[in-house]
Amino acid sequence: MNEDFLQYIWRFQKFTDYALRTVSGEELTVAAPGVQNFDAGPDFLNARLRIGGTEWAGNVEVHIRASDWFRHRHHEDRAYDNVILHVVYTADKDILSPGGQTVPTLCIKDLIDYQSWRYYQSWLKNSAFIPCEKLVDAVPDIVKISTVEAAFSDRLRDKSALCFDHLNETRGDTEAAFYRMLMRAFGLKVNAMPFEQLSRILPFALLRKVWEDLADTEALFLGQAGFLEEDSLEAEYALDLAKRYAFLKNKFALEPMPPTAWKLFRLRPQNFPAVRLAQVAEFYHRHRAVARKITETEKPEELFKLFDIALSGDFWNRHYTLGKAGKPAVKKVGATTRNLILINAVVPFLFALGRYGKDESLLQRAAEITEMLPPEDNKVVRQFRSLGFRADNAMDTQGILQLKKFGCDAGKCLTCKTGTYTLERYERTR
Repeated sequence: MNEDFLQYIWRFQKFTDYALRTVSGEELTVAAPGVQNFDAGPDFLNARLRIGGTEWAGNVEVHIRASDWFRHRHHEDRAYDNVILHVVYTADKDILSPGGQTVPTLCIKDLIDYQSWRYYQSWLKNSAFIPCEKLVDAVPDIVKISTVEAAFSDRLRDKSALCFDHLNETRGDTEAAFYRMLMRAFGLKVNAMPFEQLSRILPFALLRKVWEDLADTEALFLGQAGFLEEDSLEAEYALDLAKRYAFLKNKFALEPMPPTAWKLFRLRPQNFPAVRLAQVAEFYHRHRAVARKITETEKPEELFKLFDIALSGDFWNRHYTLGKAGKPAVKKVGATTRNLILINAVVPFLFALGRYGKDESLLQRAAEITEMLPPEDNKVVRQFRSLGFRADNAMDTQGILQLKKFGCDAGKCLTCKTGTYTLERYERTR
């Protein structure tokens, strides 16, 4: 038995007998099972119950064993003070709330349809790409669409949580928080962590002091990244950047990152970190207080133009690193990279500020931007599309990626609308 299945039973009230009684023998009537909570805290919020002759409003917690309450230390967590019912598979122990009150317990071991349990288990045992792969043809399109939309919302909440962390760390400085988000996005998947680390040792307050001078801004980014060791430089341009950085390093008492922090293996030269850092320098030299522009720009097309960045000058035309020259090529932020920056930095930033300030216009703008971006093309998206899932834009594909990683791969079928539809269909038609 697992908790996901028990939560499914409680959420949809799938009992084999509705004459419910608590372990202590009191009659139990469920007016509302509550809303399932996927964040920290009790499993179901705002339930309404009648236990004995008393009406209760509060939260419900679900466990396999009643003793899991103590194993998970809920008795020490005030978030569980308002739990009005403990739903368990095995009632092996009486439990107490953090306030010391006995919490009523409902044991559902004898109230479960075990055919449904075995059917559900068969998905997990026989799954290939996703657990319901052989069953999903019978799922209506509207359910699949709703599944992906819910997963996209989860993905936005997850990514915006990182922005909230940055806002807390920067004491509510939206420009500094967005700077960290943008740096991580410019690093793409391979160098996301080094870029974020660089944003911490080169804080936004310091960037502000130099961004009027492009050469100083480049020198600060590339020097703090550990790329301006003079012994390895030949070109006059690179040596000039090294001299500028040496002055800034001394002035601001800076310590650079080790060059070994950066990954180049299997990266396209256009994505080499030196190139991307020069583009970030160009970006902030040109736009300055960009977070404000992002929140005030109503048309998504105008936001796209912010990232039309191409490096100028002979040096960057011929270099991908600070070392030897290569074949001439324009170093610009291409459409694919721009879209990833929008998805991973701009959209979560707008969503986070919209939630924080309860500003529906920012939430709507975040959704509009994602809908305007083209769908990602990868193996996961292609396989979901072959199973009848819509993948028309980035909102769809971001939802699909979230669903696959945190739903299907984790076996969370019964937190998924497609999964619950499939199980309910089996129960109706068998």
